[in-house]
Amino acid sequence: MRLQFGKQEQTQAGRPRTGARRDLRQERFKAYFPRLFAFASYATADDEAAREVCVTAFSNVFALPDMREPEFEVALFRAARDLCNSGEHRARHDDGLTPREREVISLVFDAQLELPKVSELLGIKADSVSLALTRGLRKLRVSLAPESAAGTAMPTFG
Repeated sequence: MRLQFGKQEQTQAGRPRTGARRDLRQERFKAYFPRLFAFASYATADDEAAREVCVTAFSNVFALPDMREPEFEVALFRAARDLCNSGEHRARHDDGLTPREREVISLVFDAQLELPKVSELLGIKADSVSLALTRGLRKLRVSLAPESAAGTAMPTFG
């Protein structure tokens, strides 16, 4: 997905035409909404709140000056993250994960962001993102496999 704002038609003043800007916004909405909704839905544990987070995040980022795709993606997920972490939308999870582990897992799997983007978004080193992802997945694996945690042997086939 390479949406380049610079390739849109522009006026003599160098600003994009209103129609071109609207087209780009529609393309971005179609491209990012499913991932943003998946992230917000997990973070809020409520589809209606997730929709509200998505609409508000898009509105907030579309109000900013035009930016290239990588910056837009980070700004959009940062806006959604901030909204999800506000007291109004914050969900309670009983999954045994720390908030950072939960957020990293959601950004990697729900939002489908690459580790460098997650690192930039959270403002932490890539090694810390990788560590949080590994620890979180390990905790989930243990919590989702109670038989193996209790010491019972896994069934074999063949």
